[in-house]
Amino acid sequence: MAAAGNPVQELSEEVTCPICLEYFQDPATVAECGHNFCRACLTRSWAASAGEPSCPVCKQTAQPRSLRLNRQLANVVEIAKKLSLRERKWREATKGEEAEERRCEKHREPLKLFCRHDGILICTVCDRAKEHKSHEVVPAEEASQEYKDKIFNWLETLRTEKEKVLLYLADAEDESQEVLKIMESERQKTAAEFRTLRRLLTERENHLLSQIEEVEKEIARKRDEHLAKLSEELSSLDSLIREMEQKHQQPASELLQDVRSTLQRCEKKQNFANPEVFSVELKRRIKGFCDIGPFLADVTKQFKGNNEWLQGFQMGQCIK
Repeated sequence: MAAAGNPVQELSEEVTCPICLEYFQDPATVAECGHNFCRACLTRSWAASAGEPSCPVCKQTAQPRSLRLNRQLANVVEIAKKLSLRERKWREATKGEEAEERRCEKHREPLKLFCRHDGILICTVCDRAKEHKSHEVVPAEEASQEYKDKIFNWLETLRTEKEKVLLYLADAEDESQEVLKIMESERQKTAAEFRTLRRLLTERENHLLSQIEEVEKEIARKRDEHLAKLSEELSSLDSLIREMEQKHQQPASELLQDVRSTLQRCEKKQNFANPEVFSVELKRRIKGFCDIGPFLADVTKQFKGNNEWLQGFQMGQCIK
């Protein structure tokens, strides 16, 4: 606990990270409970934890994406640092007279002068020595105040730069979150389109395969019918040939009986017309299915080409 009546120390404790026990660096607020931590400390704490991310103080479950930089608290931290620095300077000033005065190791005289050329403290004897004779020497207090002013100005500059970097960091985080939302939306859209495409392709595949199966059955049926007709005709010819062979061996009295009828049946068997196996319509359907393979191969080729183009497009976008 801070000592009663010391508001600077109380303020310093309020702007101290519960994890590293130092002033907040890039303070971030856990949205679920409102506790503040150094951004880096909280990130390391969550990375080291095997379980679900939670607040190190109250253990409430937290969402890393909801973590936000607390710019107002960062400003309070800088104010606390300034107040603490001023208090420390005041304390050092009040007990400066009691502190042991630094002395020259060579001459044992107080180091009350500052050599601008060498950038070191010297005593009055060193000032008269040969090595500092042509150097610009001023009182140590005067040089100290000059450098304090320079340091103070640089502190203001560096703090301003830090604020800019913090703003850049916050902007980068906001932009990244927005881009991630966009990409998540596009991912869902792309997945949905591919699901639809796969469903349509499966339906079309099943439909075409079913039609091909029907045509295969029709081909088999027509083949069987055609083979049956040819077999029947062949059997009829074999029977007639045997009859004619027998007739050829008969004597005149037997051969001339019904010879005209026999010859007429031979004439009917002359110039047998081979019937069409498959109809024009069936052949058209067969040809249509034969065209499907090359068509699908061409579609696949175009898809591969478009896919390469898409990859090149994405690479170009990334390079930009």
